[in-house]
Amino acid sequence: MALVNSSIITASGDVVGTELAGGLALLDLRTGSYFNLNQTGAYVWSQIEGSAKTLGDILTAMTGAYDASPEVLERDLQTLLTQLSEQGLIAVSA
Repeated sequence: MALVNSSIITASGDVVGTELAGGLALLDLRTGSYFNLNQTGAYVWSQIEGSAKTLGDILTAMTGAYDASPEVLERDLQTLLTQLSEQGLIAVSA
């Protein structure tokens, strides 16, 4: 599914995370696989953990939190969310 600003992003209930120095470690309880997120990825995860958000909502939060152009943030956010979706760590819906 293509990611657009109205796409709803939900963290999988089968994933738990723990803070690490400089980021976050995620454990997929279904597969036993671990994933590391850097500080920016951890920030994105904190936005969707516990409540669904639209891509636009996450992008707006990131624009306020990071000193980068909205275009760069959107590109990087879409890349991260695509990777998380491919691994089954998040769900994306219209």
